[in-house]
Amino acid sequence: MNKQTIITILLSLVAIAGQAQTFTPIVEDSINFVITGTTNAKVDSVTWWQCAPYPQGVSKDYYAPVKDGQFRIEGRLPRHHFIQIGDDEGNDLHFIVEDTPTHINLVTGEVMGSDVQSRFVQIQMREREIEQQLWNGLTEDEQMNVMQMISGEVPTKTAEDSMRVRRYNKAWSQIDSLRFQSYSQNLDNCLPAYYLFVNHMNMTLKELAVFMHEDAPYAHLPAMSHVWKQYWGLQTKSNLSKKSFSDFEAETPDGQLHHLAEYAGHGQYVLLDFWASWCGPCIASFPLMKQMHEVFGEHGLRIIGVSVDQDKDSWLNAVDKYQLPWLQLRETLASQGNRTSASEKYGITGVPTFVLIAPDGTVISTDLDRKELKTKLEEIFEVK
Repeated sequence: MNKQTIITILLSLVAIAGQAQTFTPIVEDSINFVITGTTNAKVDSVTWWQCAPYPQGVSKDYYAPVKDGQFRIEGRLPRHHFIQIGDDEGNDLHFIVEDTPTHINLVTGEVMGSDVQSRFVQIQMREREIEQQLWNGLTEDEQMNVMQMISGEVPTKTAEDSMRVRRYNKAWSQIDSLRFQSYSQNLDNCLPAYYLFVNHMNMTLKELAVFMHEDAPYAHLPAMSHVWKQYWGLQTKSNLSKKSFSDFEAETPDGQLHHLAEYAGHGQYVLLDFWASWCGPCIASFPLMKQMHEVFGEHGLRIIGVSVDQDKDSWLNAVDKYQLPWLQLRETLASQGNRTSASEKYGITGVPTFVLIAPDGTVISTDLDRKELKTKLEEIFEVK
């Protein structure tokens, strides 16, 4: 996962109210660390930054000069934080901040350092190999087109498109399996903290449960903060399935307070769309949401947008800008009195998230993505 993706996830999580459980990190002492290495002699410098946990405040990149292909990085960070080093030639690797000096060839992955550091690099080099095989023979524009097809921004039009999408999905399935297996074999050290930090938003409750043990060596490293919140959120979602909906209070754009119980459990399907004005994927989902509102609304579906925006004006401006025709609510934060917020009650740790409620008030699903949701509604209403 690249730096910008990590930043986006963290910003999303920070903006959503935390779960009822609390996470207490154990911050290791800061230490001086040294990483030397070699890379492509064509570059003048390498860049490094802290990548897990992401630092508070403004992100800062650091540069180390490259002379005759050699570089030296010195810094001071808490032990067992993680940094990324890159040379702008696609030779990026992640490293553990630790006492043992590390020497790395960014191109070949040859490493001298601690046993854990060496294992960490070996896992990444195998990932790099799979990615290189995936993109082999494709131009940058073709690679971008594949990514757009994967995200749903553009349709697959040809048999070659479909083949490339299948190849992409197969490659990332291999990478996911590699990571899961590799880190499952390192439960006695800090490596799972990095794996979980990067991947937890895409993991199931069952997959996370392998790692989430209070007494694990990595369990309370700072990088695990959002991982625990995601885990607790998934537990909450799991407990909601096939049970009666959980009521909450939220406000309408004109400032009136309403309860979900006014709409759910009264003989119609209700779809809760948890979103935020700062969430790119939420905004990208609006065209499909409008289509579902038009098609399924005629058959008894009621969509309710539930914003997790803390700033009311940002919420109102987004509702107006994107012309959202369904009922819009903004959750009442738990800090405003003794209430429990909507996102806490439904285990929302990232947006967009969709919650589908049956006419009798039973929660049908809490974890469907956009495509799965559309398919589910087509089955329910027998409409396409």
